Amino acid sequence: MSTLVPSLVPRHYVDPGVYAREVESVLAANWLPVCRVDQLERSGSRMAVTLAGRPVVAVRDGDSVRVLANVCAHRGSMLLDDGAGSGSTLVCPYHRWSYRLDGSLIGAPLSDGAAFEGACLPALRHAIWEGFVLVNLSGDAPEPAEQMAGLSDELAPWRWSEMVTVASKPFQSTWNWKVMVENWIECYHHLGTHRESVEPYQPSRTTRIVDSAGGPWSAMIVDSLDGVEGPAEEWMPGIEPDRSTHLSVWGAFPLLLGGSVSRYGFWLQVLPIDVDRHDVIWHLVVHPSQRDRFDADEVSRLMEMLGGVHAEDMAACARVQTGLASGLIHEFRLAPLESTIADFQRWVVAQLGR
Repeated sequence: MSTLVPSLVPRHYVDPGVYAREVESVLAANWLPVCRVDQLERSGSRMAVTLAGRPVVAVRDGDSVRVLANVCAHRGSMLLDDGAGSGSTLVCPYHRWSYRLDGSLIGAPLSDGAAFEGACLPALRHAIWEGFVLVNLSGDAPEPAEQMAGLSDELAPWRWSEMVTVASKPFQSTWNWKVMVENWIECYHHLGTHRESVEPYQPSRTTRIVDSAGGPWSAMIVDSLDGVEGPAEEWMPGIEPDRSTHLSVWGAFPLLLGGSVSRYGFWLQVLPIDVDRHDVIWHLVVHPSQRDRFDADEVSRLMEMLGGVHAEDMAACARVQTGLASGLIHEFRLAPLESTIADFQRWVVAQLGR
């Protein structure tokens, strides 16, 4: 069996200096997910996240969605803890400086006579792609619709732009962010890691890799055994019978990971902290026309199932990180079903060398 030669080496997953370069040249320079549009349901809704050390907040301001720096213009305090919230203003808890939802300063207590010209929450470049609110911290990445047009074509049957969020669950991870991404964008590991949970229903051998034509994304289709798809009336609208048994798995580089089956979708929000730590938030999404089929018990059941699969991935990724940190392996040897990893690694190296 031939092997595919990647461009990264194991030390790139454990070196703090490499991670520091990635923060600037890979993470900040590209599109990162903040939330889904449906999570900003009404004016005043907000979602705060910290992306590789950069606190940001997405807000719904009337009909507009904005992404602002979640950092007070006064002394640099974070305004909001990470997570969802709502309110007509953004108020810093440190000294009660307050801002409108467009980032402009409303007032600063006990500051009569002080000059505050230009004080505001900086607006960050954002885009909405397939229902995701994305932010580009550097401000100069190509438009996601242009970069990921091929991925949008691949996702079209599952109507990602229409999905709504029904549950979310966070996990803490103690391995490099690239290990998490690479684990997601190959289904070869169904054979081992998910030997009893996923492999019996979506076997590795049925994986078909979509040609990304050099785009910053990967996508795969894994055929499920007949019966896994459930009755046709429970499928998302537009799913054809020949698609109903597909497990769709995809990644939009660097951090947006997703998948779907006939009835629902899911995505992983990877939030790097340092070279060997990141958080992952699992989100379960469904088509709004099928929302009534997902009551509290069904959502709990699905999240427990997805959490169980992720627990298996977490154990595998922890073992990988230990091996990479050991210094006993100096290069990767990839199987054909891991060509997506080779593509990802070459993309990361290209970003670092820009």
